[in-house]
Amino acid sequence: MQQRYDALLSPVVVGDIILKNRMMSSASTPHFLQGREKWPTEKIIGHFSNRAKSGAAAITINHLHCDDIKMPGRTIDDPPAHFNMYELDDASCQNYMCQLIDAIHCYNTKVTGYIMGPVDRSLGPELPPMPVGGQFAPPPPPADKPRSAEDDGPPAVDVNKIDRAWMDAFIADYVQQARDLKSLGFDIVSIYACYRNQPMSRLFSPITNHRSDEYGGSLENRARFTIELLTALRRALGRSFPIELVFSVSEPEGGYTVGDCIEFAKLCDGLVNILHLRGGEMDPQHCLGFTSPESVPEPYLEDMARVTRGVHAAGLDMLVGVSSGMFDIGNADAAVREGRADLVYMARSWISNPNYGELAYEGRGEDLVPCVRCNKCHVPAGREGFRTVCTVNPLVGIEDRAGSLYPASVPPRRVAVVGGGPAGMEFAKTAVQRGHAVTLYEAQDALGGMLRHADYASFKWPLRRFKDYLVGQMDALGVDVRLNTRATKELLLSEGYDMVAVAAGAHPIAPPIPGCDLPNVRYGMTCYGHQDELGDTVAVIGGGEIGVETALWLCELGKKCVVLEMLPELILDAPHAHYKNMVHNYWLREPNFSSLTGVRCTEIVPDGVKYVDRDGVERKVTSDSVLLCAGAASNVDVARSLFGSAPQMAFIGDVNRFANVQKAVREGWAAAMNIR
Repeated sequence: MQQRYDALLSPVVVGDIILKNRMMSSASTPHFLQGREKWPTEKIIGHFSNRAKSGAAAITINHLHCDDIKMPGRTIDDPPAHFNMYELDDASCQNYMCQLIDAIHCYNTKVTGYIMGPVDRSLGPELPPMPVGGQFAPPPPPADKPRSAEDDGPPAVDVNKIDRAWMDAFIADYVQQARDLKSLGFDIVSIYACYRNQPMSRLFSPITNHRSDEYGGSLENRARFTIELLTALRRALGRSFPIELVFSVSEPEGGYTVGDCIEFAKLCDGLVNILHLRGGEMDPQHCLGFTSPESVPEPYLEDMARVTRGVHAAGLDMLVGVSSGMFDIGNADAAVREGRADLVYMARSWISNPNYGELAYEGRGEDLVPCVRCNKCHVPAGREGFRTVCTVNPLVGIEDRAGSLYPASVPPRRVAVVGGGPAGMEFAKTAVQRGHAVTLYEAQDALGGMLRHADYASFKWPLRRFKDYLVGQMDALGVDVRLNTRATKELLLSEGYDMVAVAAGAHPIAPPIPGCDLPNVRYGMTCYGHQDELGDTVAVIGGGEIGVETALWLCELGKKCVVLEMLPELILDAPHAHYKNMVHNYWLREPNFSSLTGVRCTEIVPDGVKYVDRDGVERKVTSDSVLLCAGAASNVDVARSLFGSAPQMAFIGDVNRFANVQKAVREGWAAAMNIR
């Protein structure tokens, strides 16, 4: 029987192995899934074996050697200090790594070992002088300049200074790592060489290579060191052992082009089995609604398709894999079918949908839970601690113990949920799936709660899709939805529910600033749909995610916005890994957006906001309207009025404490799982 996604699910030969399909799991080890043990624990083994069980053809394992670069200060203030980093030279790590590989192999899935740098730290970058404590601290980024992940960490190797002896030592280091990976049972060795991070990519890039010898100038010269490295690896691993090279498809202005990438691929023929293409810059590779519009959800894909077709046209003996934020199963299948990719690499797809491969094999792409591209699976916001989470998949981080946390099954119950936001809808969805009959009460005329704002801003399309998915699930699962109905204790008692979940949300609050009650003042959380009531110029008090995103949306509409924030930077409540840089760069490109940080607002007046700047000078920003985005408070009074509405009660989402969508979804799911 023909499968719906037969191109994506077709097997393919790579060197001396067969991949069972074209769905690859790219390097995406959850940073906080385990502690700082130097080996993969049962949590990691279970996590990746579940990806294999779902259908991944190959799974990449990274962080194989510890990184000894430390940030200043206490570990509780330093998320990278908590990243799980293995030490493959450790005997215990070797034992457990073999167990991880064997578990993945049980599902006919291959395992790729990721070489991200030399083990010998003397071959790494030359760090600046260390401050007291011997720790490296990057300089603070400028507020008015574009930011990138490449600038956030320690400096890279200066390839204009390395000599022959250094190159030989580097190659020997990589060869030893590759041999070790092969001896442990890895099926593929992958060489990370993108984003101008490693000497291979820095030598190939005209941006960073200014040499005038045989390693500089022409494309062939700039590729010479990489070819030498690949030649040594091929000699060490054998003619048929699969080697993957992870490479940027092109670079920003001044760097190499897509055409150069095709010519480089020709030089790698016979040395590389898989050319794994990524974007030219690290941050946009982790694409958001800010960096990839809904009409082009997979950035760089067309450039990668050009390279794939160029490789095919040249008859090269290699497969081309694309890593471009691919999520939609139909799009992935079309990319393979149309010759735009041979392999499709994904990370967040497997995290947001642990049954991703199963849905592909069953032809049910429309049942995917939309990924909101928040990057919390990478590194959540600092205030959320050191947790591996996913906004749309509440199991992430606790999948190994979920079975013991909640009863396996319970008798069907009559259940009500008050509130149709993300917490309430997730509760209803999970409860129905557990066999319960659910009635949802929503006081407004539509479901969505706080997510309804995603209908307005163009860059919020991933969140809008998730909201629409949850709304659609209410109908698909037969939830009895009662809109325009304010639930009371008397109503709920009269229905005789076994359990009631209260997801009554939160309301915006005013900061302690004189003038908040003036007619030119509105709350940011409630201005969506009422934007025509605002003037042409808007002052936004509060520079967290809500304030900044609201201002950017108003800028899209042609209004001029200035955001006032008391902290030294905007969106300090956002996930820091890649996300903040991309939002920062987005607002730099928006001419109607401006901000004032490190300021204290003292009064709202009819024509703007008075404030005290960093130097203690009293100033004023003039605006037609003022938006308050300085916090929210839970609707505790609503919750209190419903106490005793049923034998079992749960309070979920923002009614507990104003937080975010991830916590709302987790709490809604957990409450439904805990119905007794």
